[in-house]
Amino acid sequence: MVVYRKRIRAELVLPDGWCDIILRYNDYKSEFPTPIITGPATHPYTVAYEVGDSWLGIRLRPGSGAVVWQQRIDHAMDTVLSGQDAIALLPGLSQMKGGQLNLKNLAGVLAAKKSPLIDQSLLLALDVLHASGGLMQIANIAMYIGCSSRNLNRKFRSNIGVSAKTYAQLVQFHRALKLAQREQLSITDAAFEGGYNEFWIVARNYEPQWVKDKAVELQKYLKEIVS
Repeated sequence: MVVYRKRIRAELVLPDGWCDIILRYNDYKSEFPTPIITGPATHPYTVAYEVGDSWLGIRLRPGSGAVVWQQRIDHAMDTVLSGQDAIALLPGLSQMKGGQLNLKNLAGVLAAKKSPLIDQSLLLALDVLHASGGLMQIANIAMYIGCSSRNLNRKFRSNIGVSAKTYAQLVQFHRALKLAQREQLSITDAAFEGGYNEFWIVARNYEPQWVKDKAVELQKYLKEIVS
């Protein structure tokens, strides 16, 4: 991604519980790219950018965040490491510059990391949760994959870095957003289809500054933030 703008601007990034590995650099500057590693986000944040800013990155599917964060994943929620802090977590990032800046080499840095085995039952639970739009009860998902709710929550925290309930809320919220934007449903219909009995529940459950409680305002907002 390359940004060509005349002024410094900022964009809002909505949380989805995923982790990212990012290299940020500027096409018009010679500085070493800034490595960034994000933990699973549960709150929105803004990213400022200017002319020539570029980002090269890899998104880690939930369940794979522990590959990078290791035992620290349980404390990585809403955490962003940059510069030397990111390199300390993933030392291979220190070699990413100049001709090395491409996705293949970035993926190679990740592949070189000694990785824990990904819990296949957790991946199954994630598939079921996404298929339900975040609406399936955690207890039912746990029963489906053959474990207790407590054990499933432990799997979420030790591999994704958030509780099962928090992740389900993020899935539910994004489904409602997509229904409003891509399926062209009204805000009220999208909220109802997304599992919210009343639209105001969406605003109550999430930060009011980024989930407007007025349909007209949110409709305009969605057009700007959801592709």
